[in-house]
Amino acid sequence: MEKNWRSFISGTVLGSVLFSGVSIAAPGVVKLLVNGSEIHSEVPAQIIDGSTMIPARALAEALGAKVNWNQTTQTVIIENEKYRHILRKKADISELDAEGLVADAQNHFWLITRGGDGDHKDGSFTFKGVDYRWMASDLDTKAKFIEYLELLYTPEQAQAYWKKQIGNGDLVEIEGKLAQPNADGGSMLRWDEASAKLIKEESRIKNFQFSVPLYDMLEFHDLKLRYVEGVGWRIDEPVDIIH
Repeated sequence: MEKNWRSFISGTVLGSVLFSGVSIAAPGVVKLLVNGSEIHSEVPAQIIDGSTMIPARALAEALGAKVNWNQTTQTVIIENEKYRHILRKKADISELDAEGLVADAQNHFWLITRGGDGDHKDGSFTFKGVDYRWMASDLDTKAKFIEYLELLYTPEQAQAYWKKQIGNGDLVEIEGKLAQPNADGGSMLRWDEASAKLIKEESRIKNFQFSVPLYDMLEFHDLKLRYVEGVGWRIDEPVDIIH
């Protein structure tokens, strides 16, 4: 299976727009807007024989979905994170499902680093000489923070990361609300394009080797996944490994 297919997949929109939050300009100036942001792709949206053709990969990924190509069955596979959560509840996890899990983990890591996606409490403040900002409403309490981590990580790893963040000052808890230093970051590792290979299997535990693109090279990471009873497959490694 060729798992990281980057070719153009087109979709046709006739008449009215079929996707919520997507706007298409008049012929000659074809732009793709998803939830108010313009999306740029290797192959742009274009008008062909009177029909507007949209690159499905760019559209799907802008809406939080992951696109894969199954060479054997000649199938384009598009899955969003909510659907992948359902798949992880199965007793087994495939290499393709493992790839989706680490891609979601990188997204979660950087959403936490940005402070969340919800409403932010106004103002920043200085604590022990460091400038802090309040976490967004979706991550502004310990319970929400850990629950968000446990969507992808084992409870032990989620708790360990919470203790690490609190211990080194990357999070502070004030009257039950969380804040983090005013700083952002990024990574050139493309976990969303990583390929997984099963290297070891035990009862309810699987070890995969991930080949992760970094510029024009590959980094290799061995990660353990564990099935948490009643929940599904989770990453049993420190949270900040996937960043």
